[in-house]
Amino acid sequence: MNVVLILSMTGLALLVFVLVLFFGVRQTAQRRTRLDVNRELYEQRKQELAQENADGLLSEHALRAAERELDKRFVSENAELEQLEEHAIGRGIWLPAVIIVVFAVVGYALFGSWSQQQQADEARKALPELAQQVLNNQQSTPTQAELESFALGLRQRLQQDGGDGLTWMLYARAATALQRYEQALEAYAHAYKLEPQRPGILLGYAQLLINLGGPEQLQTAARLLSELLQVEPQNIDALSLTGAVAYQRGDYEQAVQAWQLLMQLMPANDPRRGAVQEALSDAQEQQAAGAQQLRVTVEISEALRAQVPADATLFVFVKAVDGAPMPAAVVRQPVSEFPVEVLLSDAQAMLPDYKMSQLNQWQVEARISTDDRIEIARGDLGAEAKVVEARASAEVTLIISQTLAGE
Repeated sequence: MNVVLILSMTGLALLVFVLVLFFGVRQTAQRRTRLDVNRELYEQRKQELAQENADGLLSEHALRAAERELDKRFVSENAELEQLEEHAIGRGIWLPAVIIVVFAVVGYALFGSWSQQQQADEARKALPELAQQVLNNQQSTPTQAELESFALGLRQRLQQDGGDGLTWMLYARAATALQRYEQALEAYAHAYKLEPQRPGILLGYAQLLINLGGPEQLQTAARLLSELLQVEPQNIDALSLTGAVAYQRGDYEQAVQAWQLLMQLMPANDPRRGAVQEALSDAQEQQAAGAQQLRVTVEISEALRAQVPADATLFVFVKAVDGAPMPAAVVRQPVSEFPVEVLLSDAQAMLPDYKMSQLNQWQVEARISTDDRIEIARGDLGAEAKVVEARASAEVTLIISQTLAGE
């Protein structure tokens, strides 16, 4: 029926086009006939005037005046006819074009919307089967075309009735699979607002945020996973992702706790156990490295004790033996009674990505600064640096016994 309608509209458009051209040609022919008649009358009248002059009815002066008037009238009438002809030709050109454009717009509106509606209807029919695949994570992964159809059907339904949490979650999963992450985030936000305790929504939303990987996304993902574990404390996927988020944020203690519990809950034959055990071991190593501490006792020689300025600052720090001069950890405090004891660890790191636990050896230094800056200045007092092997717990004593020249 649609094919017949298309053919009918095409035939009608062609018929209108032919009729317009036909009447345009006919009108042009009629105008050309009038021009010929005018020209014949002009020649006839001109001959009559010449005969009247020859018969003595018109003088030479009257003859020239009559011919000038005849010429003016002939030119004026023909000019009007030519303007009418040009206007008709222009109208004959534009009118078919306008009609064709109108037919094109109407055809697109009818058949374009019909095609979209047909796709939407097909997508709605396929919703139940595809929804089961997405919900149950079946092995038969939907194709790109199926996902496109699934997303279209869901969008149609959401536009009609606003949808519930499950529908928004399904749409978010389809958008994620199609790598439309902005749409997926908006859909998960709608789903979470409608059903904030639905495990599938909390888990999928958190997983998408983790994949995006920004600090704010990780923080939101950690909160969603915490809410999920309150609803389902033994949710294996939630524990796995909780450990992953904690590890990325440098919270190795929480990562170890989450993955240890996960190992207890996972079946012995679960193929994921090996990967989880590897991640757990790495997190435990990072946790142990982060627990490394160096206890430093700082003393001062009797010869320099009287040279300590009244408002001096004591710096005790660790840096790489061979590497950047930037300290990996530093303690800064006013000078007090000696000996002074300080504790250095990753907690005193100056940069989040440069810490004591990353070094195999520690070069330990102590300095009394006269200008409250860690850089050496003239008049500063310092101790001879010592190198200590990095381990879980270490101790070292430094004696401030040198006057530094500065740079």
